[in-house]
Amino acid sequence: MKRLALFAVPLFALSLGACKGEFSAAPPPTEDDEESLVGSRSGYEEEEQSEDEALDDKFGERAKLPARVEAKEKCTGRGSKRACTMVDPQPKVSASYGVRKLTDGFRWGMDIETALAQLGKQVEADYQTKQAATSDAVEQDRNRAWRKDQLDGLAQQHVILEARAHHKWKVSAIAGEFVDDENEEMIWIKGSTVKKFYFFKDGELWRIAYTYSNQHWPGKDYPTVLKEKFKKWFGMSPVEQSIMDEKTGALIGKYDEWRSMDGDIVRSYDMRAVNGVILVQVVSEDQEKRYGLRLPNRPKDEEMSEDVGGVLGGSDICYDEEGNMIEDAAKCKEIRGE
Repeated sequence: MKRLALFAVPLFALSLGACKGEFSAAPPPTEDDEESLVGSRSGYEEEEQSEDEALDDKFGERAKLPARVEAKEKCTGRGSKRACTMVDPQPKVSASYGVRKLTDGFRWGMDIETALAQLGKQVEADYQTKQAATSDAVEQDRNRAWRKDQLDGLAQQHVILEARAHHKWKVSAIAGEFVDDENEEMIWIKGSTVKKFYFFKDGELWRIAYTYSNQHWPGKDYPTVLKEKFKKWFGMSPVEQSIMDEKTGALIGKYDEWRSMDGDIVRSYDMRAVNGVILVQVVSEDQEKRYGLRLPNRPKDEEMSEDVGGVLGGSDICYDEEGNMIEDAAKCKEIRGE
């Protein structure tokens, strides 16, 4: 098989920095394009296989996945107490298929420069698709300008997570994904209804998060998205977990969790009431054991002041997906899907 060079992408102004800018990714794919919705990139099969081989050489070869097995119905009880659910006979295998799609082109331990190069390759692929779709010279010029903007913007979406930077992310949907002043960094990609976040600890990739706005699946509540999307992507048998208040022991949230045969953990959270998004996170299980469990939660040792109440779902104050404060009751209702 012909081996293609990995990371050979012109990145123009991809210098690493902690600037705060906005990188507008291409519009999300259509609703029926399930592979793209979980982050899969299009391309020739030979290229994708060759890239996987190169990633295997650098970051370690992953086991070949067994064939997926269809979920089976399992019933318990009799009469009026009889209940039936769909059960995944190979939950870790199913989760692995979904995670590999979601993290396509990335591996745990990848350095920031390589991750930026991978993101640049995705821009290049989108640019080639745009150019192939038109013969209009004006439109092709627009596509070239779009390509340059995307590549230039990538470096601006690299954030060093330090408290002294007074960044906006501590009051956003991803606030629980990182810790300031612990040698952590992030690259984020802005789409119209999906945002992607790549988190690095000591310069190595160890977790990825996606936020899906209410507009991504209009009219669908979290249970419907879980059933129609996430269970299809990651398997029919997630484990429902609870988030408890450390002080009072009260239940403050729930989430669904899958574990893959590659040692990944996938979690999905309904955060629309506060942040107007559904959050999906993928993390290396080994790294989580090292750095600790991180879940969405309210800050520790803080009283529920009026301001904090607004952050956690007050009627007139809320936050958008980027952590910007919104002081508009009507807009907040839209963000929360009310």
